Amino acid sequence: MIRDGYRTVSGVRRYLERDLWTLDAARRGVMARLGVGALRAVMVLVRALTDPDLNLEATALVYRTLLSLVPLLAVAFSVLKAFGAHYEIEGVLAHLLAPLGPGGAELTTRVVGFVDNLRVSVLGAIGFVALFYTVLSVIERVESALNRIWHVRRPRSLARKFSDYLSILLVGPVLVFAAFAIMASAQSYWLVQRVLAATHLTWAALVVARHGAPFLLLVAAFTLLYRLLPYTRVTSAAALVGGVTAALLWQLAGFGFTLFVAQSTSYAAIYSGFAVFVIALIWLQVAWLVVLTGGQVAYVHQHPISYVVVRGRPSLLLRERVGLGALVEITRGYLGGTGPTRPAQLARALEAPLAILEDLVEDFVAAGLLVRTTEPDGVALARAPEHVTVVDALTAVREPPSSYDVGAATVPAPVAATLRRRDDVVRDALGGTTLRSLATTPLEIGAPDAARPAPAARDRAA
Repeated sequence: MIRDGYRTVSGVRRYLERDLWTLDAARRGVMARLGVGALRAVMVLVRALTDPDLNLEATALVYRTLLSLVPLLAVAFSVLKAFGAHYEIEGVLAHLLAPLGPGGAELTTRVVGFVDNLRVSVLGAIGFVALFYTVLSVIERVESALNRIWHVRRPRSLARKFSDYLSILLVGPVLVFAAFAIMASAQSYWLVQRVLAATHLTWAALVVARHGAPFLLLVAAFTLLYRLLPYTRVTSAAALVGGVTAALLWQLAGFGFTLFVAQSTSYAAIYSGFAVFVIALIWLQVAWLVVLTGGQVAYVHQHPISYVVVRGRPSLLLRERVGLGALVEITRGYLGGTGPTRPAQLARALEAPLAILEDLVEDFVAAGLLVRTTEPDGVALARAPEHVTVVDALTAVREPPSSYDVGAATVPAPVAATLRRRDDVVRDALGGTTLRSLATTPLEIGAPDAARPAPAARDRAA
């Protein structure tokens, strides 16, 4: 009985850690797809909320937020002042700090007072540059956190950062003001009466619409964040799934935090007048954790195979198979004239975790086998495929340039001689095999890869 119970537990664990993420849900029925999606979402949420790295990222964002909150509001105040809507900042901030209860209103008043007292004209050139750097740094930190979730190794260029971040600073406050104006209109009693008179909607439907407007705005805000800020291609479906998840978590966190504040009288007794700031720090931590968790959900929705739970480092055999397979896929694209390939395409074609692909691409770039391209974004062969041997590729996988040189370690002479003989055998067996010959070799009938669709067909299906 104990053995049967152990087998059952092991089977459930294997399904949750591996089979759940490798099965093709698209070929199943609607209810099965919904069930698989819900179970995946629960697994991602549990793992994300208990991930120490994600909590550490949220803590770093709290620190950046404290440094840049007043400068960020000052810039938004200046932008909205051109539209005569600068007084809306207080309403936006009050809405964000609403879970803090009465302390949120007090903190909003203090922060707005700091913004009112800020005089940009007396800062001077150095102070003005420091102000903008502080504001841009928090956006950069958010992008960096999302890039880590999406395993993006190469950040934006300095010029791209300046243009993109400046656009966010100029357009963001206007969009926030427009969103709150729409929400206020949707909750207007006068507008409700006009809509009831002009349509056949019931009062219950309009009540749902009025209370659903803030949630829809949250979904839109999070969706745009996940769609635009990571420096990689994020599909609209993945961004929407992450946005809906983050909005739901935000609402639940706000409700739970309101109850927590109402019952946390001990904080006021211990910290006295500083209690509101302590509670605000806790809320900022929760808020950023919600944002990062939504990004994690969006990533898993787009790359479910990449979330297979791999304990420890990937084996050398797995790295060799995935690395050589990636080079073969890139070579076939080169021979077919399809141009550069994105690592995400390689991950789908090889059904391999994206994180391993990104690491291997970095090793191949450092070894001079691949180069990164910008227009279009992707990777391509650095040399003609007939000039790259399989031994070169395996050497780059086994001995990346960034790794510790094994020659620096003292090993017994018999061990070193044995390893040299192994390398000589591999070189003699594969020395004449190039990427071109490997990519143009027809698949044998009955081979495991023979039943797999071509990469282009898989990309079209995806």
